[in-house]
Amino acid sequence: MAGVLVKARFPRRRLIQTVAVNLVRYLFHGAARSWARNAGGTAPALGSMTLLLVMSGLVGLTGFALHNLEQIEAGQASLLHVYLRDSAAATDITSLENRLMSDPRVAGVTYTTKAEALQRAQRIPGLPQLADASESNPFPASLDVQVKNINQVAAIDASVRDDLAVDQLYPTSYDRGAYQRIQAVLLGAAVAGIAFLGLLAFIAVTVTMNSIKIAIHSRRDEIAIMQLVGAPRWMVRGPFVVEGAITGSLAGAVAGAITFGLAFAGISAASGTFSQFAPGITVTVAAIAAASVVLVGLGLGSGSSLISLRRHMET
Repeated sequence: MAGVLVKARFPRRRLIQTVAVNLVRYLFHGAARSWARNAGGTAPALGSMTLLLVMSGLVGLTGFALHNLEQIEAGQASLLHVYLRDSAAATDITSLENRLMSDPRVAGVTYTTKAEALQRAQRIPGLPQLADASESNPFPASLDVQVKNINQVAAIDASVRDDLAVDQLYPTSYDRGAYQRIQAVLLGAAVAGIAFLGLLAFIAVTVTMNSIKIAIHSRRDEIAIMQLVGAPRWMVRGPFVVEGAITGSLAGAVAGAITFGLAFAGISAASGTFSQFAPGITVTVAAIAAASVVLVGLGLGSGSSLISLRRHMET
């Protein structure tokens, strides 16, 4: 009686599932166990990276607030007050207003009376005392000109100074160096912040690379065996990259929580005052900053590991 050979069909779906499970177990579970064993050597990298990410989050929020503050100051600087003579004729004022309205560089013109100028001045610290010291209203009427581009304020100022309706002693509110000084201060703060973060980043990356180097040398026999049996490069290097990602993720999570907590505390403690010093900073913005810190930590840890692997592992 002849034997019958039966060819069984190997379940392809189960094969893929088994390979995926083993791959996840090798890359992530093994890397997590290795990271836990080397927690003492990883602690300096975790601490320095957390400090870097906290500072990055806070500097990022500060930069966002300064950008909003710059926009507010730019809007105020682009509002030109053209002060009118008390004895100016109504026809001269109307002629000047029409000329400004027809200028393509001007977004709008508003006439402010002497009474309205006095009311506006009384809301500014120091000016009410000046008004009380005078028997009459010392604040002139004005045409408030909203210029489309702050760089065009000087040209508008030059075009109205010699007009018959304009006060020759104090013609406008234009201050040539005000906005330039604001920009210089903001630029200096940005350069100092970037330089400080760059130094912290260098320290954090160096410490992380050294911790990965220690892990590589502690497992050099295992790495050599895997290379001898022909294991792919990604299989040899993958666990170390995951270890770096774990370090970065933990540092990012801690730094993100600190960043959000400090921002939320500031918003909750003094919402009105905080919004003046840090315009645009809300709970949503703080949450976005915290999430960004976590992502940056993940990338920083993984990138530091890759750099260390390229330098210290034989290809």
